[in-house]
Amino acid sequence: MAYEHSKVEADGHLLTVTFNRPEMRNALHADASHELGAIFDDFERNPQLRVAIVTGAGDKAFSAGADLRTKPSADRPPVPETGFAGLVARFSRRKPVIAAVNGAAMGGGFEVALASDIIVAAEHARFGLTEPRVGLAALGGGIQRIVRELGPKRAHALLLTARQISAAEAAAMGLVAEVVPADQLMAAARRWAEEIMLCSPASIAATKAVVQSLDGSSVEQSMRSMFTIPEVRSLLTGPDAREGPKAFAEKRTPVWADPA
Repeated sequence: MAYEHSKVEADGHLLTVTFNRPEMRNALHADASHELGAIFDDFERNPQLRVAIVTGAGDKAFSAGADLRTKPSADRPPVPETGFAGLVARFSRRKPVIAAVNGAAMGGGFEVALASDIIVAAEHARFGLTEPRVGLAALGGGIQRIVRELGPKRAHALLLTARQISAAEAAAMGLVAEVVPADQLMAAARRWAEEIMLCSPASIAATKAVVQSLDGSSVEQSMRSMFTIPEVRSLLTGPDAREGPKAFAEKRTPVWADPA
């Protein structure tokens, strides 16, 4: 299916979504965010798709954030219910998303990366919650996520200065899982995706659901309540919990069921 502001490619169980506004450094306006919201809605619903990679067109920018030049439309809100790029407010997401950061990830672009599960970055990539430099704030989850990831002191050092950091600095802080040369970025992201896809989709969904339920809870509270989570119950009563041990005993590759 052709999209106006994105490129979408499905390869087996993997979906690759590319912000396709290179002339705007892949900054996203309302139409682009709503389009991406629909794309990720379809990704969540499609049982054949298990992992998504999100990246930007070209080699200059992953996304420069919100498009401040295009006049907002009066016909629709600036972002869908699932937030900027259809991702930053998608809190019940069951499938992993990998951000392949191919250049500048500024403002909302950094917020998209922070909302992803794994970040892989090109060596020249840069990150920053730069909204205060234009009289705005990182209100797409950037403030909350950077505090949760780094703790308040290190987070304030970034938030209150709107400074940019390199891919190497982001990796040293634990934000980026791997830094690679630019020409190896997509191969690295696919390698991470392939490792995920070796695992049971039901196990991945249950794992993500437990991680999400931990927010605001103690470890004890989470462990006591996690067996009431639908994804955990589905895992324990579903076919993958039987197939995994059976395949292990038979020394073969497991055949996982497609997620419901």
